[in-house]
Amino acid sequence: MELELNKLQQHVQHNCHISDATHAGSYTLCIYLLKMREYYRWEHALGFDDHIDNDDIGSWLTERETLWETLEKMPFKHLSIGDENYEPFDIDGINGALQNEDLVYSAGYILHGKPHFFLADLIDIHQHGNYRIIITGKEHARELSAPPALSQGKTIFIRSESLRRTVWEKVEESLWNKQQSPLVRAIACYDFENDLQESLKQLCDRETKTLVAHEIGEIMAGNQLGDTWQKMISVTDHLPLELMLRSIRDNLADCLMTIPDIVENIEPAQLHFYIANIGNMRNALFPALRVAYDKWLEDDSTDPLEKISLQGQEHWLSVANHLQELFQKEGEVDTEKFQDFIESRTL
Repeated sequence: MELELNKLQQHVQHNCHISDATHAGSYTLCIYLLKMREYYRWEHALGFDDHIDNDDIGSWLTERETLWETLEKMPFKHLSIGDENYEPFDIDGINGALQNEDLVYSAGYILHGKPHFFLADLIDIHQHGNYRIIITGKEHARELSAPPALSQGKTIFIRSESLRRTVWEKVEESLWNKQQSPLVRAIACYDFENDLQESLKQLCDRETKTLVAHEIGEIMAGNQLGDTWQKMISVTDHLPLELMLRSIRDNLADCLMTIPDIVENIEPAQLHFYIANIGNMRNALFPALRVAYDKWLEDDSTDPLEKISLQGQEHWLSVANHLQELFQKEGEVDTEKFQDFIESRTL
């Protein structure tokens, strides 16, 4: 399989480069440079503590952007496994061909409609109720963006290598900021100073639980919202509004599953880290969640968190349904009208 793996790896990576070539410009400069730095670390198999030479990464960045210029808007390659060729989005067919090779392939779409691919070692597959959880390890091919969790149908992918890198970036961020915050509180629950690897493992294990709960919530939210929601996002060409729409679905998903799951068997480190990872847009739309967290900090009561998750289920579904009704009525996304409505319906 070694030679075939190399060939498959090259083809998947080629498709990743095409996706990056077409969509890398959608990031802000700051986010782009941070992602490229992390991508360089992965591509060169550097450890978390390894030094990155600025001259080396500068040369690599120039070479990568030059490569992308040659690939922009090229068609994706079919993938060859044995004697068969597969469409790059034929996930079932490709994984069926790889089932005896301890490899996992995934393809789909992420933020801004960006095509997304990765090929990784298989660590484990197990059932979580009606959902199949696939845990992957070393990644043989990936693109600039590497979300640690993805869902397709009722299958949830947890990318442990990507998760470790994402968590480590948060650990580094906490070392720069000594002021009390959810992130600093989360990191303080572990002994990173004396046992980095074990602390990183423990944090990732807890974060895996959170990611699985969120992805299940995403699937549940998707079932409630239906196909119109995704169609609406696909025709939204205004980035702030797209982030708002995605935040509404994320908030609904967390109210349906993530927050109740965390509260059921509450571990302070898990709750701290969950709150720390909620982005600016979601915080702006859902300030009541932070209020409930702050109340828990004061008196250890989870009642406000339970209450806000129940209230949020109804609220965010109502907001989403109203937006879908507007979209179906007008046949288009009116950016100003949508934004004004969303901003008037924060919770």
